[in-house]
Amino acid sequence: MKHLYKLLFFFAILFYNIVNAQPPTPPGGGGGVTPGAPASPIDDYIIYLAIVAIFVIYFTYKKSNRLVKN
Repeated sequence: MKHLYKLLFFFAILFYNIVNAQPPTPPGGGGGVTPGAPASPIDDYIIYLAIVAIFVIYFTYKKSNRLVKN
């Protein structure tokens, strides 16, 4: 039952964050006097970050699985 409360709490926090998320500002200018937000340099490397994250997760899983077997 305690596990169920933790799971419900997690989804409540997740739902709250999704609902209250602000839309991103468009890159390149807001028009008129207000300049837009510059493009984030991390946008160019999202694919590479995802690939590295998958490898890190895999190696961490293998290491913890090996430690459990010993």
